[in-house]
Amino acid sequence: MTSDFVFLPQYPGLEQVARNIFCRLFCATSRCWLLLSLFLACFSINGQAQESAWFEVKPGDSYQTRFLLTTDIPSDQQSTLRELLQKHLSIHEAMQNPRMNESEWRRLIQKTPQEIADLLATEGYFKAKTTVYQPAAQVAEFRLILPQQAKVSTVDVAITGEIQQTKHQSTLETAQKSWPLPVNSVFTQSAWSSAKKELLGSLLRAEFPNAKITRSQALVNPQTQAVFIQLAVDSGPAVRFGQVRIHGLQHYKESMVRPLNTIKTDTPYRQADLLTLQNSFMSTGKFRSVEVSAKTDSLNADHTADVDVTVNELEQNTVRIGVGASTNTGARIVFNYTDRNLFNRGLLWDSSLRLEQRLQAATSNITFLTDEKGFRDSIQNSVIRTDLEGQTTTALQNGVRRYWGQPNIFEQYVGANLLYEFLTVDGDASQFNKAATLAYGLNMRRLDHPLAPTKGWILNTQFQLAPLDRLSDGRFLQSQARLQAFYPLTQSTQWLGRIEVGTVTGARSVPATYLFRAGGDQSVRGYAFQSLGVKEADAIVGGRVLLTGSTEVVQWLTSSWGAALFVDFGNAANSWKDYDPVLGYGLGARWRSPIGPVGVDIAHGQETGEYRLHFNLGVNF
Repeated sequence: MTSDFVFLPQYPGLEQVARNIFCRLFCATSRCWLLLSLFLACFSINGQAQESAWFEVKPGDSYQTRFLLTTDIPSDQQSTLRELLQKHLSIHEAMQNPRMNESEWRRLIQKTPQEIADLLATEGYFKAKTTVYQPAAQVAEFRLILPQQAKVSTVDVAITGEIQQTKHQSTLETAQKSWPLPVNSVFTQSAWSSAKKELLGSLLRAEFPNAKITRSQALVNPQTQAVFIQLAVDSGPAVRFGQVRIHGLQHYKESMVRPLNTIKTDTPYRQADLLTLQNSFMSTGKFRSVEVSAKTDSLNADHTADVDVTVNELEQNTVRIGVGASTNTGARIVFNYTDRNLFNRGLLWDSSLRLEQRLQAATSNITFLTDEKGFRDSIQNSVIRTDLEGQTTTALQNGVRRYWGQPNIFEQYVGANLLYEFLTVDGDASQFNKAATLAYGLNMRRLDHPLAPTKGWILNTQFQLAPLDRLSDGRFLQSQARLQAFYPLTQSTQWLGRIEVGTVTGARSVPATYLFRAGGDQSVRGYAFQSLGVKEADAIVGGRVLLTGSTEVVQWLTSSWGAALFVDFGNAANSWKDYDPVLGYGLGARWRSPIGPVGVDIAHGQETGEYRLHFNLGVNF
């Protein structure tokens, strides 16, 4: 283990100060405890202390280590130090070797005090003292006396180079403010390393990808446990983007994918812009992998860095079959065919046939490559039949959409859609509905992980307007928004929240496709899928208003498995005056699978008094 902190020279008098402190505490006790303390102190000097063990390590039947801590420190620090010593001492690793002998055992015992001092120094306990005892031949006892944990006394951070120019003043100030180890903060090796990494990273992510640390030193005064930090950073030259070159294309002309380039020549270098460029290529669904790198180590004469984009194409045509099940729509089988270069024009055609117990669907989606203005167009066609809660709906839809923005980060779209709907309600006459709508949507997300997020949020909004009576059964506007949030309460405890709201205003006759129902896995658990809505004849039909929400706490028991406690609420109704939310609550299990989180829940519907099992599992092959 290496470090770049050094100790200032020690000064005499520490032993006398310790004696004075001990005497004051000694005199403050009763006579009985005074005599006992004197006895124990003398006994300790002779190396025969018998205090209770802090922790012990005994992997087998023979060799054993025992640790005693004579210094009072917070319990969380005790846990940190205990784990540090258990994992990283050489003697503990050797104790698991069946070939351990007495000679090696004695050598390791002699070596351990220095290892303890080195390990404790990484947590800010410099010059810790360790006394070794051997109450038995195969038992080693280590008594630790810890000094006060070191704290930062002085910080001297100097950033030089081109960043000192006036035009880079804001970048310089941001870097200086990012220093996370201020005066009076506890000094540890991990905090020291992290602080340097964060400061340097603030420059590397900006216009200075060649920034480097030229001097790094932490001076520790063992008398006062004060740390003097000295750090010097050279920003290097400010870098701008040069030419973007694309490599690895086999089936697509470069002119087709060139509009995917999001970097403009001669703009300031930003590490985030490289990630945006990579996402732009990956979001097309045409590439297995995309590597983006800037040649910052070999700049051009004008301090620009060329960018290389290396792609690995997916197969042009693929056929997939998937099976699964959910408590919403039952068992399912899905057939999918994808053509990634339709008509040799770079069009992506994704078609599927989905057969479930309560839902059947055939869909077709043709997506165009991003054009020079950053727009992505698509043509969507589908036929979907559902049979739920006494309502059978067959919907034929044909639509077009135009997207722009960054997929999975901030994306907007506008579209037009034509719907023909055949509706049958148990106990009522069948209906034929139609609607021609215009749509606008906004999707935003900020997540720490795309598949298994622990922190962040997702916002989806959509507005659909039927403006013409001639093409619809009436004019109406559907508005809908859904917000999901993720937040870590502790390292192993996570909170999840969700709220969804929707309204329909306008004509009295609105197709069932645009109305709202609630209940099910992603709505209000404890109730059947889409079983919450408006009672009509012998069925549950959609309402004009919707409000549902959920709060959930997940306790992760291992890195992959966790237990959940949740409460859901919500309902759908014809008006807010008629809105009457119901509750569902229960327990569940969570699994972080390679393809994303999987959940199984048992929920109690307070309104019905019933328990329901909710799950959603699937495997593609």
